[in-house]
Amino acid sequence: MPQIVVHHLNNSKSQRILWVLEELGLDYEIKFYQRNPGFAPPEMKQVHPLGKAPAVEIDGSVMAESGAIVEYLVDRHGAGKLAPDRASPQYGHYLEMMHYPEGSFSMPVVFPLFIGAFGVKSDAFQAYAESQIALQLDYVSLLLTGYDYLVDNRFTAADLQITFILQTARGLGFLGARPVLGDYLDRLEARPAYKKAIEKGGPFDLSFGRG
Repeated sequence: MPQIVVHHLNNSKSQRILWVLEELGLDYEIKFYQRNPGFAPPEMKQVHPLGKAPAVEIDGSVMAESGAIVEYLVDRHGAGKLAPDRASPQYGHYLEMMHYPEGSFSMPVVFPLFIGAFGVKSDAFQAYAESQIALQLDYVSLLLTGYDYLVDNRFTAADLQITFILQTARGLGFLGARPVLGDYLDRLEARPAYKKAIEKGGPFDLSFGRG
């Protein structure tokens, strides 16, 4: 079995790693870190120079990008789970959906956090941020219209990968008018492996004080 250590920061994307490990049934160890106050603590730089979460030790190597870690674990240990076959016509779409959350989708959703944190006062930027958030949420809603999951209508790592960004959007109050996305998150959060990951990883809250 692989030797895996997850350096886990509360309320972070390292939750993805615990979830995929539970979906794959792999053994792992968790080392816990707490935000200080809102950022990763400096001791995480002792694990990886970027000092970010997740940082995961896998068979003696350290990886620090959640999307790459998820893709690596599924490729190496999935044995046909969580991804379509590489020869499948769906494989290209799967790769697109694996990279979309941290590519086009992530930054617009967190714009409001930056606006608040840095006191940005710009009507033009506010309007741009709102238009970009709506664009991304409309796109995901379109992908899910008539489907339960993003790729081949079955749960894959792409669904796991997008969950954190959608949870962030929900925490910021953006999903109220999009029941397709709310129902989608309900399905994902009902998965036994997701619940087990939350149980092992500890409290998980992306409400940003709005709850």
